[in-house]
Amino acid sequence: MSAKGIVAVVPMKPLSQSKTRLTDVLSEQERAELSLTMFGRVVSAAREALSVVWVVGGDDAVRKTAESLGAAWHEDPSNDLNDSLSFALDMACKNDLSAIYLPADLPFVSAADVEKVVQASRNGETLTLSPAQQDGGTNAMLVPKCVTFPPVLGNDSFRRHKQQATQLGIPYTVCLSKGLGLDLDTPDDLAMCEKRQPGFSTMMVSGGAASLRGETRDL
Repeated sequence: MSAKGIVAVVPMKPLSQSKTRLTDVLSEQERAELSLTMFGRVVSAAREALSVVWVVGGDDAVRKTAESLGAAWHEDPSNDLNDSLSFALDMACKNDLSAIYLPADLPFVSAADVEKVVQASRNGETLTLSPAQQDGGTNAMLVPKCVTFPPVLGNDSFRRHKQQATQLGIPYTVCLSKGLGLDLDTPDDLAMCEKRQPGFSTMMVSGGAASLRGETRDL
């Protein structure tokens, strides 16, 4: 599947600022490597499902990884995630595109998960929301082209996004998909990943290390 008229938007922080809630269990280098590997997985899944992927923000390693995977990199106009995503949504409207937001920290996301959101949205025609399983956040959000829907990402954002859609009179649908449910922010999340895939941390950190060294590797 390669849906047309839809761009995936993946906001990303500089690696030095990534996954600070894992400070007690991972070193700064390990957090950077983990973040880069997860980011690569998300971009790869989005590229497989869609023809256009935009990465917003990050540092030089993020930019190089994005471009090596066929995504377009854009400088982040803000340090605020919601402002950065609003910038991308405006840019998508100017390019006559619907946009699907994907966070960069979905360790088990696949192209099939992205395709499921696209299908639920009727190929970009309906606002579609996917919830996080842990904190009530939003782990995917497809906004139809030029629909005004300010993002309110953060804890409990899934409920707030549904409430906002109702208040604005925008029809929406909910898409549940296993690969979109788990985002990795905390030590508890990391433990869940290890339970789901033994050896997860070692594999993900070694993958990020290879990318930071510039080695070719399947993400």
